Amino acid sequence: MKAEVEEAIFQLADGGPGTGVQFVEDDCGGVFVLVSDVAVGTSFDPPQTWFAFHITNPYPESDVYPLFVDASLKYVGNGSTPSQHPDGNLPERMTRGEFTILGLDGVPAIQISRSSPRRNSETDSALNKLLRVIDWLENR
Repeated sequence: MKAEVEEAIFQLADGGPGTGVQFVEDDCGGVFVLVSDVAVGTSFDPPQTWFAFHITNPYPESDVYPLFVDASLKYVGNGSTPSQHPDGNLPERMTRGEFTILGLDGVPAIQISRSSPRRNSETDSALNKLLRVIDWLENR
């Protein structure tokens, strides 16, 4: 694992939200990450979930995108829910499906599409990205 990726894991574990960080190295110098028990606000039931994402080898030059949360998460807020699904409708930029989580394919999850087109690789970290997405969810 390259040093910048290792530092990102340290930052997530040391100063990040939730109760713990798990990771599995990929074969290319990056890691698949899962952060447990992260509060996401009262617009979701339950009001906490896990977050999963892939920090790729080019990090910090690459964005941490997309992020995933537990498929059992339900939106109970008052906003519009254009992402229609039998398991629960979701706000824009959130989609239910099966994805790769901790390196395992086909895991039911919700994808959160929040890209960072103006990100600065010198100041934007995996932790910063996670905190911005949490803030976005808390304000749905």
